[in-house]
Amino acid sequence: MNVLFVIHYPVFGGPHNQALLLTRALAKQNIAMTVVIPDSPGNASERLRAGGVDVVTIPLRRLRDSLNPLGQAAYLARLPFESAAIGRIIRERKVDLVQVGGLVNPHGAFAGRLAKVPIVWQILDTRPPMTFRRLMMPLVIRLADVVMSTGRAVASAHPGAAGLGDRLRVFFPPVDPEFFQPEALDRDAARRGFGFGDRDVVIGTVGNLNPQKGHEHLLRGAALARRTERRLKVLVVGASHDTHLSYERELHRLSSRLGLSIDRDVVFAGGLGDVRPALAAMDLFVLSSVPRSEGAPTAIEEAMMMGLPVVATDVGAVRELVDDGRTGFVVPPRDPRGLADAVLTVLREPRMREEFGSRARERAAERFSTDECARVHVEAYELALRHAGDGSR
Repeated sequence: MNVLFVIHYPVFGGPHNQALLLTRALAKQNIAMTVVIPDSPGNASERLRAGGVDVVTIPLRRLRDSLNPLGQAAYLARLPFESAAIGRIIRERKVDLVQVGGLVNPHGAFAGRLAKVPIVWQILDTRPPMTFRRLMMPLVIRLADVVMSTGRAVASAHPGAAGLGDRLRVFFPPVDPEFFQPEALDRDAARRGFGFGDRDVVIGTVGNLNPQKGHEHLLRGAALARRTERRLKVLVVGASHDTHLSYERELHRLSSRLGLSIDRDVVFAGGLGDVRPALAAMDLFVLSSVPRSEGAPTAIEEAMMMGLPVVATDVGAVRELVDDGRTGFVVPPRDPRGLADAVLTVLREPRMREEFGSRARERAAERFSTDECARVHVEAYELALRHAGDGSR
């Protein structure tokens, strides 16, 4: 079977990581995956190709959360041509099934329907406003043979998804348990590599530098926690976006206003091809994303697989990842005080930190492994093929 996965983002993130890991796992079952991404500046194509993924880059616009009518008009004007380009790839690669990544960009679904191949449409997050979800979901339900969502909470946030019955399949982004082995890394060397000392207490996060990640709330929470724990340091791992450079600059200015010295108290490490050393350097992982942002964040899963306790905001399907009070704590979004209190609770209790981390690793290995994610995808593909073939469309 040949699967075409259409992803509308040029900067490496969760969907690209999913494609990277699934390509290897699905190949064992004679399923080949090709990924289509925009030919815009970004690191996704390089990282995917380095991992052995078949990548095709084409002009591919994505719908932005903007009130600029010219930008939206340009998107709509190019949509038929970009869908036709995907259609040509379907024919040239003899694609058997199209996988669409994300709610707001239907190009792959249009191309797949015209080519008469099954469509698996993945809803990956809760970023689109509810008005747009209500507008798009009838189209998703009509065009898709199977809808996949990253967690039940994400499906519940999209009108009509819960009523799909068997055609709705819940999955969690894949993480390789063998690759994310905490014992395989030298923790002390990792900490030294980021400039941290033996006595430092390091909290950190992994997420591209954009407003939906809410890094400002992490910084404010860290500043509050440092009033009690003076050894606390912050590690922020995340790639820059050309469209969010002003946000990145504001994070640096905010750090200074909060008394967090850059490169001493807070380290902005940029995007890393391998996040394991960063996770190994941390004592606690923090996700501070804002509402209308996440699905099931891969970064949390990777941190849990590395045996880290997690403090995360209650967004998307986070509660389906973090077992509140057993593997970490789930706190309200945009609440630096609540975040700081949860961080201090974990840091004050070394035994709790150890127990949370151990349970996190066990939970991640059971629920978020690459093999488990591949199993769910194969089931979804087989169901889509049956649905498209029995005249149910």
